[in-house]
Amino acid sequence: MVRFVFLFVVALLAGPAAHAADYPAKPIRVIVPYAAGSTGEAALRVIANAVEPKLGQPIVIESRPGAAGNLGAAFVAKADPDGYTLLLGATNNFAINQYLYPNIGFDPLTAFEPIGILVDLPFFIYANPQLPAKTLTEVIALAKQKPGTLNYASSGIGTPMHLGGVLLGRVAGIEMTHVPYRSSAQSVAALLAGDVQFYIGTVPGGPQLEQDNKLRILSSAGPRRAPTLPRVQSAAEAGLPNFEISNWWALVAPKGTPQPVVDALSRELRAALADQAMKDRLLQMNMVAIGNRPQELAEQMKREAGIWRDVIKAANITVN
Repeated sequence: MVRFVFLFVVALLAGPAAHAADYPAKPIRVIVPYAAGSTGEAALRVIANAVEPKLGQPIVIESRPGAAGNLGAAFVAKADPDGYTLLLGATNNFAINQYLYPNIGFDPLTAFEPIGILVDLPFFIYANPQLPAKTLTEVIALAKQKPGTLNYASSGIGTPMHLGGVLLGRVAGIEMTHVPYRSSAQSVAALLAGDVQFYIGTVPGGPQLEQDNKLRILSSAGPRRAPTLPRVQSAAEAGLPNFEISNWWALVAPKGTPQPVVDALSRELRAALADQAMKDRLLQMNMVAIGNRPQELAEQMKREAGIWRDVIKAANITVN
């Protein structure tokens, strides 16, 4: 009897290690909490082609949209921590939504084991070309002269585009009017039509639209020039070193997933994203390959969550 109990305890203690050594032994399911065709899904499909042969198992992508990505994220937060159900979420899933939706049922900062950021989608500050200001510095000066008269579009209250405008107003010391639309496409259409003066995000075909004098790209939405459009000055160069927002996509596992499993996934993803051909391919898709380590992702989640918590609280932003 004593020997049986001893062996049972040894088996329990060895279970996770044995599991990790055999990982992966079956397909890995990655939940994307948005409708099929999202930016993150497109990136993952390219990356998966390089990672699957190394892992020896397919990566199955499953869309679970709803509630601004909260439904899919909650599903993974409650999944078995065995490394076979992962979440590919965007910035808002990890650093924003918990402050807009207080009843989502989990805290992204504690519910997941970070694996790494796959790609970053740089944001830019765009303006309608009819605006009598040609640079971000001139636009800020104009906004200070006419508080509240300039407006900017977003794809909805609480979206990164909306919060980017709030943060811009905060760090630049200007007052602008937010005009929410139902989608990014409608926001861009409003910018091109001159219904709004600004938009912070990404505009497909932005350089060509600028060449056709349909919009103006004022700066990147960060302290450095974006690799996707290096000719455009950074926000720091325009005098806003503390302004930064982008849409990064990160892979995480449920809390309690064995560290060797997390390390195995991180290792293969980082190797794939370090390949120059992969970087070039993603850059063609207007994405920047990142491939950071789990601890680096954890630190970024915590840092950005603090920023957006303060922005949301100070602006009293609520989502009905």
